[in-house]
Amino acid sequence: MRFSRTIALALVLGIAPAARGAEPPVPLRYDLALDASIAGGVMLTSVLFQVFQSEMAPSKCHWCAPGGIDASVRNALVWDDRFRTADVLSSVDALGVIPASAVVYLVLSAHGRGDTRAGFVDSLLAVEAASVALLMNQTLKLLVARQRPYAYYGRDVGASANEANLSFPGGHTSFAFSVVAATVTLASMRGYSGTAAVAGVGFALAAGVAYLRMAADQHYLSDVLVGAVIGGLTGWAIPRFFHSPEAGAPQPGALRFAPGGLAIAF
Repeated sequence: MRFSRTIALALVLGIAPAARGAEPPVPLRYDLALDASIAGGVMLTSVLFQVFQSEMAPSKCHWCAPGGIDASVRNALVWDDRFRTADVLSSVDALGVIPASAVVYLVLSAHGRGDTRAGFVDSLLAVEAASVALLMNQTLKLLVARQRPYAYYGRDVGASANEANLSFPGGHTSFAFSVVAATVTLASMRGYSGTAAVAGVGFALAAGVAYLRMAADQHYLSDVLVGAVIGGLTGWAIPRFFHSPEAGAPQPGALRFAPGGLAIAF
């Protein structure tokens, strides 16, 4: 039901521009072959990290005990008898609902403006940003070697042994925030409508991922907060610095010269 409501909202927001006969999407700077190669290469590296995690994961924690705030929040939020349900829900939200909604919104928004291809390009650029965030997260996990709360408190959550010391930062949270941030940034640069609503719904869902990861006893508060910062900044920075609108292209909210003075582009 939750998935259906999210997709329905994305559909409405994506179709809305078509009804108004809006202008084509603002052109962005990108090299399709290069960006696809980067996204694919980074994602492949992340997959290899996961495949060889048992050999690479630290056998002992470098950061074992939680601080006072982390311990207090953990005790208040953990789902005592339903932590596996929270674990499953967090994965469905982070790896299913959020990415699917992002692609639907971007593709239909572009389609409504007469350029469906732009929506698929946007989706690729969002994947590129999320892949970088994911790889950064995995690298930090191996270096920091923080013990997960379930391991510290001696609970059996059905996780493999090599996961026990990979708590910091929160991977699901980082990925979720990177997808939302990249989607909102790309949509804003393209001039799509509904970006404020998409940001509100998207970041609420990403915050839900962070909560569920704590409820599942997989992460502490500091893990998910840092994961959210890494994901959010990466999702914003890569589209903004590498794919900002082409020189001379109209940008929403930008001041531009016009006959007789200045005009603001919306």
